[in-house]
Amino acid sequence: MCECSHDAAGKWISVSAPGGMARQIIVDEFDSAEHAWKRVGTFADDTSVEKQLSRLKMKGVASRVISQSFCPTGL
Repeated sequence: MCECSHDAAGKWISVSAPGGMARQIIVDEFDSAEHAWKRVGTFADDTSVEKQLSRLKMKGVASRVISQSFCPTGL
């Protein structure tokens, strides 16, 4: 199944597969020099996320986690 939508940012497509889409977990770090969040990585499992968060914590960097159950793809 494929559903498309249009918005000001462009055309995006939302897809699904048999059994559903795999959850994606995004980890961002806060860049205090630029006062902005920067993407560290996208992970599929909690163990990888925990390892990355531990690394960021040891560096003293603020972090956030975003869990997505969809996969936006720009065309």
